[in-house]
Amino acid sequence: MRTTIRGHNHKIWSIAWPMMLSSVSVPLLGLVDTALLGHLGSAQFLGAVAIGANIIGLMYWSFGFLRMGTTSLAARQHGAEMHLNEENGPSRSKNARSADGILFRALVLAAILGSAVCLAVPLLIDTVLLWMHSSAQVTPLAYEYIDIRRFSAPAVFMTFAISGWLIGTQRTHSALALVLTTNSVNIALDIIFIKHLGLESAGAAWATLIAESMGLILGLYLVSNHSQVGKSSLWRGWLRFSHFQSMLSINYHLLIRTILLLFVFNFFTAQGSTMGDETLAANAILLQLILLTAFILDGFSFAAEALCGEAYGGKQWSTLATIVKLCGYWSAGAALGFGIVYALFGETIIALFSNLDSVIDIAHQYHWWMIGITISGCAAYLMDGVCIGTGKTRAMHYSMWFATVIVFLPAWWLGRAWGNHGLWLAFAMFTVARGLTLAAYWQGLRLGRSHTHSIAE
Repeated sequence: MRTTIRGHNHKIWSIAWPMMLSSVSVPLLGLVDTALLGHLGSAQFLGAVAIGANIIGLMYWSFGFLRMGTTSLAARQHGAEMHLNEENGPSRSKNARSADGILFRALVLAAILGSAVCLAVPLLIDTVLLWMHSSAQVTPLAYEYIDIRRFSAPAVFMTFAISGWLIGTQRTHSALALVLTTNSVNIALDIIFIKHLGLESAGAAWATLIAESMGLILGLYLVSNHSQVGKSSLWRGWLRFSHFQSMLSINYHLLIRTILLLFVFNFFTAQGSTMGDETLAANAILLQLILLTAFILDGFSFAAEALCGEAYGGKQWSTLATIVKLCGYWSAGAALGFGIVYALFGETIIALFSNLDSVIDIAHQYHWWMIGITISGCAAYLMDGVCIGTGKTRAMHYSMWFATVIVFLPAWWLGRAWGNHGLWLAFAMFTVARGLTLAAYWQGLRLGRSHTHSIAE
């Protein structure tokens, strides 16, 4: 038993650490853009990229279901194929439900959705910029930035699908290489286009567009070495609409779940802005630290996606229970560690993000909320991974409705008299509600022995 636990822990960490490193590398792009554009002598270029990148980021993040849905299907199919190979001897499945077929359909769906977004952006961009209340100097630069970046939508969405497949089939080192290479190219091009060629905010857009396009090329190369997705003779069988049904169902639930999550984050920010610029800035610092922790803890969520999906697809119920338990231990331990660090060094860390005494003082008043959410949020992050891996995305969807409509909004309404403390209380209750509802649902599945449902559920 001891060897088995050690083996499971090894598999968990072999997936978790590359994804942690991958997640942490993403914010570096924003730091580089800020550093380069912030020294051009005018704030309008930095403001344009801040607005443009925020709009593009929210738009692209809404389609993150392409990554999660692909991971869910690929992980379970990967487990099912491994189980069949153990029973019948090594073979290469070429049927329409194989992991390779899942990747192919995900790429087709991503290309269609990415092209639609690319074409739709010019119809929406004026209205969106109007909502952002940008200045007359920033608006045309932000428009230019978005108009350039929109052409990367097909590449970004297809890369989502590739990353999901790599994680689902436990090729996380390839997923890490994909992210690090894309980000490194982006940073290098930022320096060339902004600093040396003087392209300013447009240079930042072109750098990201080229890097994301090169990321897709690398991603296609990586999956071509590990799959039969490039064999055109298999495409006809993979393209039947009936084979898209599971993917469309899973992605629908993940889409609604993501929209609700984005609503809560934006609502939280908007309500903070009504309390003054200092409070808005202080909340932003605390929220960034919470998100930094979430990015790192997502490493265990990714491990749960891949390993729980494999166990579920292979009908290895005892292994599934063990993986959930071990990922839970590691995630809780890491969250507690971050909570202790924030408790001991929170004031020093906050001071790194601002030199404004008023902002720092306000952040100090509320940083205990950050500590509580950091520790309690691990359950939500982990259970998201478990549910994605086992295909229980409907539960994620309904859980998010409950946490948003039944918990967050009423808590915010009733707590308005407490000002920013009331807002943070509502956000904390929202985070806890997500984790508790999914944990209760999962426990109900275990007690009801409903793990025996078909893989296509």
